[in-house]
Amino acid sequence: MSVRHGGPPPFVTDPAGSRVPAARAAAEATDQVGRDAEAPSDLRVGIRDVALVLPLVAFPAATALDASRVLTDLVAPVAGGIGALEHLLLYLDLAAVAVLIVVTWAARGFRAPAGALPFLVLFLSFLPGFAMTSIGGYQSGKALQMVTTTPAFVVATLLVVDRPARRVALLWASAGTGVLVALLAMVRPDPAAQAFDTVVLAGTVSITTARLIGYGVVGLLCLGVLVRRLRLVALLGAVALAVPLLMTGSRGPLVALALAGLVLAVTVGGARRWQLLPPLAGLGGIIALTVATALPEGLTSRFSVLWGGPLDASAEVRVMLSGLAAEVFLERPLGVGWGGFGAVVPGGSLIVLPGLEDAIYPHNLPLEVAVEGGLVALAGLVLLAVAVVRVLWAHRTDPSVVAAATLLTFAFVNSLFSADLNGNYLVWVFAAAVLAARGRAPRRSDPVTSRAVDKASARPAWTGVPVSPPESGTR
Repeated sequence: MSVRHGGPPPFVTDPAGSRVPAARAAAEATDQVGRDAEAPSDLRVGIRDVALVLPLVAFPAATALDASRVLTDLVAPVAGGIGALEHLLLYLDLAAVAVLIVVTWAARGFRAPAGALPFLVLFLSFLPGFAMTSIGGYQSGKALQMVTTTPAFVVATLLVVDRPARRVALLWASAGTGVLVALLAMVRPDPAAQAFDTVVLAGTVSITTARLIGYGVVGLLCLGVLVRRLRLVALLGAVALAVPLLMTGSRGPLVALALAGLVLAVTVGGARRWQLLPPLAGLGGIIALTVATALPEGLTSRFSVLWGGPLDASAEVRVMLSGLAAEVFLERPLGVGWGGFGAVVPGGSLIVLPGLEDAIYPHNLPLEVAVEGGLVALAGLVLLAVAVVRVLWAHRTDPSVVAAATLLTFAFVNSLFSADLNGNYLVWVFAAAVLAARGRAPRRSDPVTSRAVDKASARPAWTGVPVSPPESGTR
């Protein structure tokens, strides 16, 4: 449109050549912006969308399923040997991510994807820690993964999860893997875990199984909010999936689930917020009732620490490691090198598996970054967090961004209890999914008309937010 000045009332010329009042054109443009931002087609997910994002979120599940030997036991009779199949799903996932990067990036002319800058700053802030990293064992393996596999997943996410439908597809992929792991945990439980009245997928530990199931609960919960026709089924599925999550006896994922639900309730806008409160309250009530009445006494005692009960051995170890990490960081603010935390842990204070004596980490992602990467790395992590919060605030009325932030919350809270920087790679994946949204803001092709829209609506200029709105461990 072009503006024609000729005295009040002001008029604008639309693309068809007709003159219409500027206020009317502004109102229509504002309404269209809102409709475009919340168009159902933006959230319509196809099989192709799910297939593209599945390798990004299925890596932990692939590793767990390989460890459970589900696939090897199925194909061993016809394969003749299982040695080459022990890590088959892991290798297939990595290959799929590599193909995604090459094909998608090449299609974009190898231009830097939206949201890449905060991760580049983070990577540069990690470099001083590499200079202090020793060669050999866990430290070399950790550093190698930090410069290869983990960045590959970040780049693939920035390239692929660049539209609302792909962010919603993350929910479907998370829900699917969570349901699969829950079913297999029931069918193929770890006998050692059964002795403690817990249900754990064979070949894994309780917190690994619980985290994978928890992603399924969060995915279904978000789908129940976003997809109206699936609301009842998705919410009932989330409640049902919470039962095997509780039966793992793992506390961290349960805390992460509660905080993720809180973030979803606070962040989601409009009528969806009030529609979400009843199912969230119902889910919390069922979990509390199950813990209080239906779980074996051994499991109930594990959860008692959440409401002020005594710390068990697992919780005491985590508190000890976190406290030690904070002390070492204050004494050595430049860091001890990636993977070097085990060298400062007093000998004999932990029981570790043979051959993994140096594979010790704080079980807390921010403390791990601080103590091993130093103050510079911690600053890079804080800058990444600020960038994520800014994008979430700018796109807070985009339900797909809210859903990605909910998955990120679940992943981040889990990172405060278990696994190391690479084991918590889904923190980086979901952070990249949020940051990728900054490249999808509507264009303002005509600055003059845009100013007319902003003035007529008496609201801030369009910045990606509709101006008229209706997220390896121990037991």
